[in-house]
This record gives sequence, structure tokens and C-alpha cells, in this order.
Amino acid sequence: MSEPTKRQKQFLDFIESFIEEKGYSPSMREIGEGLKLSSTASVKKMLDRLAESGFIRRASSSARGIELSRRHSIPIIGRIKAGMPVMSEENLEGYISVKDLVRSDSFFLRVEGDSMKNKGILDGDFALLRPSPVIDNGKIGAFRLNGEITLKTFRRNRDGMFLVPENDDYPIIPVHDGDDFEVIGILDMVLRFFKGNYDIKYS
Repeated sequence: MSEPTKRQKQFLDFIESFIEEKGYSPSMREIGEGLKLSSTASVKKMLDRLAESGFIRRASSSARGIELSRRHSIPIIGRIKAGMPVMSEENLEGYISVKDLVRSDSFFLRVEGDSMKNKGILDGDFALLRPSPVIDNGKIGAFRLNGEITLKTFRRNRDGMFLVPENDDYPIIPVHDGDDFEVIGILDMVLRFFKGNYDIKYS
């Protein structure tokens, strides 16, 4: 899927903002009013193009049947201890926008081992990383050190640079001046699937 044009992005941004605010998709009339368009025909034409390009999906049976294909907002519907959350307006706390979590250049690495378990990062988790050649002190990231890739907490002090595991069973790894060292990315999120609840597509 190619990137949207500037005009298409205006439509997508309006639809997304409307959904985040109202909890449902806008009608063609509301899109026209929001984007200051006098003709619903021009709105329909653009929506058809967005659907053909795969940016949205439309339900022909509903005037508000617009669903964003790539940029979704997931509702926060309440808090749970041991009970069942109820899908109601009273419990709605807000939304988490997936587009704010995942950048177009983000990537996953599958975690192996338990060296980061004290940070809640477990064997088999998927670490979502944002590419970056630099990282702030105390941040968790992925690093290449002498040909090996590892997920650790980055520490720098007057004694040097260190890759720190979050598990006392593992040693702190110093980074020496002569080492082949590279910051690959910064950890944004950890994804953990429960068995049977997902289908990973491998190319």
C-alpha cells in the first residue's frame, strides 16, 4: 500500500479525529462540513479512491460505515481486577491510537531468554522497536555488539558504556572502545500473545 497523497491524508486525518472524538465514523455530510466541501459528490469520490487504495473499508449498508484500514484507535473501556468490563459510554476512558504507537519504520524482534524479566519482558515476547542510531541513558533498546544482537538497558557513566540486563542472574556487559557496537533501536512496546489467540504471518 502506497502512502496517501496530501489531500487523502486530510480526509484520513479528519475521519480518524472524528472517530476518536465521537466513537463512530462520520457521514459524508459531516466530512463535507468538516473539510468545508460544498458537494457530497466530491466526498464520495474521494472515499471511493481511499477504498480502492486500501486506506479505508466501507459498509454499503451504513451511512457511517467507514473503517480505517491501517490506522485504528482502540478504546479504553474501563479498569479490571477480576470482573468483566462493560462496553458503555460511562466506562469509556479514552482511546489509544495505534498510529501513535507504531511508526511506518517500526519493527519487531522476538525476545529469546529471560535476561530482561525484571522489566516484564519475557521469553517469546515481541519487542516493538523504533529505529535510532542513538539512545538516552537508562532506556531499553536493541544493540549489535561484536556481531551479536541483544535487548538491554543502556547505561553510561564516567566508567564507560554498559548494556545492563534486568535479571541478577546475568552479568553487566561493558562496551569497550574497540568493540563493534551499534544502537539498532529504542524499545517502544512489548507484545505478548496468549497461545491460540494469534496468527503470525511469515513471508
